Amino acid sequence: MNPPRLARLVALALAASLSLAACGDDGDGEATDVETVFETVTPGAEDTGASDPTEPPSDTTTTDVPTTESMTISPTGDVDEAELAEDIQSARQVADGWWATHWKDYFTGNYTAPNVFNGDGIYDGYDTENAPTCYGDVLPPGNAFYCPDGDYVAWDITLLELGYEIGDSWPYLIIAHEWGHAIQADLSMDLQSEQYELQADCLAGAVLYGSRDDGTLEFEPGDEKEIVDGLNFIADEVPWGMSGDHGDSFQRIEAFNLGRTDGVPGCLPGMTN
Repeated sequence: MNPPRLARLVALALAASLSLAACGDDGDGEATDVETVFETVTPGAEDTGASDPTEPPSDTTTTDVPTTESMTISPTGDVDEAELAEDIQSARQVADGWWATHWKDYFTGNYTAPNVFNGDGIYDGYDTENAPTCYGDVLPPGNAFYCPDGDYVAWDITLLELGYEIGDSWPYLIIAHEWGHAIQADLSMDLQSEQYELQADCLAGAVLYGSRDDGTLEFEPGDEKEIVDGLNFIADEVPWGMSGDHGDSFQRIEAFNLGRTDGVPGCLPGMTN
């Protein structure tokens, strides 16, 4: 992907030529066929609350739950750190720029961007002395978060390095998802879904494809497979069942695709195009 001048925007090419049809299953709960995967339409998914490590005080709302992406950490080290840093910066600019431009298309009031930990959002979860905290708990490695306590987003460097081996669209997916959680926190409860994580996936799809339509994000061939692989990678093994679950591969891909096809209104209960 190439952005107008700014840093190189590697992107998500869920090719415009994709025709939506049905999901493929390899038998272990993982969606594998890119073209058929994106043919599943309506997820019927709402999103979940967040997961560990932190729980908000008992008097807070569901938006006060830090959200996370977790996985086994085993990077090979085959990552161009300079390119990764460039993509992280570009992904932040894409997410923030799209919401700043389009907030009033859907909501009243003014858009307020979340704080970005340490300026770039990056932390080292293995460095517990310097890692950020959320409601008093240190953020662990292998995660990305939006924390209502401080209204900030952050992503562990090991998580980003690991996912970057899948493809350079990874930071765009993770950062657009966490930015989606920050948006959720500013919405009225009737626009928030109990399936909090899936709703954030949907908003990520709306933002990345909306940015493409705006001309601020340019897709590259093959990016659609990277997105599918990324969503498979961070999905739960079982379907969504309660607040805090992220949803399985099919649910996460369906939710992202709903944002791609229907935009923000498709992600919010009670809203229509």
